[in-house]
Amino acid sequence: MGDRVTRWRRFERQATTLEYWEIRQEGIRCFLRWGSDRTPGKASTTTLDDEVQARRHTARKINERLRKGFTEVAPARDPAEAEAETPVLDVITRAAGPYAPAAHYLPVDSFDQVYRRAHTPDHPMGFFEYYVLRDHGRSAVRFTVGAGSHQDGIVAAFLELLCSERDLAFDGRSHHKVPLPSLVGPFDHALFCSPALGRACAAHPAAADRVATAFPVFNCEIADEDLEVLVDARIHGRTALPYSDWGRAPQPVVDLRFDIQPSPYRRTQAFKVYRSADLQKLMDVLPKASPQSWLEVRSFRGGTMRLEPDTTMSFADVLSFLVS
Repeated sequence: MGDRVTRWRRFERQATTLEYWEIRQEGIRCFLRWGSDRTPGKASTTTLDDEVQARRHTARKINERLRKGFTEVAPARDPAEAEAETPVLDVITRAAGPYAPAAHYLPVDSFDQVYRRAHTPDHPMGFFEYYVLRDHGRSAVRFTVGAGSHQDGIVAAFLELLCSERDLAFDGRSHHKVPLPSLVGPFDHALFCSPALGRACAAHPAAADRVATAFPVFNCEIADEDLEVLVDARIHGRTALPYSDWGRAPQPVVDLRFDIQPSPYRRTQAFKVYRSADLQKLMDVLPKASPQSWLEVRSFRGGTMRLEPDTTMSFADVLSFLVS
């Protein structure tokens, strides 16, 4: 899928206060901002299955506002447009509040246009933040490593690939799953995410569309033919990979669809992203479910396994299927 960005559209309605409502569609995502001249603004993001559905969703939302008496007006200039030529690290460092400590990104030895900042590295929640710059610093690829799993040698091995492929996340596709030339710690693949998918700088609107994300993964953690919406769920949803932890064990793809009665889960005819714990709970109730009940599991390679009430396969056997 492409990463085409559309501009914000703004709608206003004068009641006891001036209410505003703004919308922007970018690829499979629909962004909303709303509020009034007397209340703090709010925002939300909806992720759809594909770009066609996102366009329909956007049109439906706009029609709802028009029916409620809102009128479209010219939006204020987007900060991303105003600072499009400003280097991303300048945007980020200037965004710190007046009482916040100054943010210093230091060059990483032996790597061109690579900068690092340590965030309270001695704290249990500390981490290291890396930026691999491109286009004279106007865009970048970002990744983070938790302080507890950070090792300079392992990070250097990942930077070797990232510096040679720093343009990959900006080629118009939402993501790339790439085999690593050699292991990076325990990892055998890397995931490159477009700015829209990675959301690396969502807190900095002026740079958000110019900063992509990359991090190492196990082969079994991202499906070979994943759609963007599924990758989004894997890295941001309730099953999110802890991708700043470079010492983690593999967390394989667990895509499920099922109709199990009775069950604490609502049935689904389409494969959706679940956790290993959900799979185990469903397998626990399946033997006592109605004879028509079934559960299908899909692995990262696209292979499927069907389980029914009389299936004798163990949870460990299914996990083995998911990682092989």
